[in-house]
Amino acid sequence: MYNRIGHVQKLLCIAVGFAAVLLLWASILHAGLVSTVLLPWPSDVGRELFAMLGSQHFWHDLSGTVWTWLAGVFIGSLFGAFLGVALGLNRFVWAAAEPWVEFIRALPSVVLIPLVSLFMGVGVSSRLTACALVVVVLMMATSGTAIRSTSAAHLRLATAWRATAVQRLLYFQLPAALSHMIIALKAGIPIALIVAVAADMLIATEAGIGKIIMDSLAVFDTAKMYAAVLVVGLLGYIASLVGSKIEILALHWSGK
Repeated sequence: MYNRIGHVQKLLCIAVGFAAVLLLWASILHAGLVSTVLLPWPSDVGRELFAMLGSQHFWHDLSGTVWTWLAGVFIGSLFGAFLGVALGLNRFVWAAAEPWVEFIRALPSVVLIPLVSLFMGVGVSSRLTACALVVVVLMMATSGTAIRSTSAAHLRLATAWRATAVQRLLYFQLPAALSHMIIALKAGIPIALIVAVAADMLIATEAGIGKIIMDSLAVFDTAKMYAAVLVVGLLGYIASLVGSKIEILALHWSGK
């Protein structure tokens, strides 16, 4: 039903929803339910947001977080898919590795940040490693399981055609696992963003959106803090759109 809404109607619905949130926000402040020290007026946050957008320092912070995020997704996807496939091809190796892969994947992603900082120190390398690591583990778990769950009928067909091990991998196992990998990538994109921002906040860095949030909190500049949070939310929304677009392009037959 949602897909049948026209573009103009969809934009109008988004605008109405945005206005409703602003109205509720202002109503809470007018009623005195929350102090303006803790929740500033929407107009104050808006002015601070526009002031940030006009600052060169803000764009430096934004580029630092975005670069860490995207590089982490790219590196983590490549290494995770390769390692997952390599481990999954042998059932004994995968049986030994799977519990550890699942254990790390089950950990809250932000828990890995202080662990990584112990070995990598602080700075860009530590943030990038933390982002890449969460994607690596997610891709390993998904691609390894997908390779192991390739249809037995397809494998018997490959045997009947006397396919080599490389042909079996390229023409039977990888195509069967592709959809699972794309879904894992879609899930990994916003998770990597969470880790990138959390790393800015938890590790002493020179630039980053998370650093803006923590610095604003330290001096109780809540308007600037909320403006930075809105930027993070916008990045998260973009991450969701990018993930969906990748899924549509890679799995163009989905839903048909």
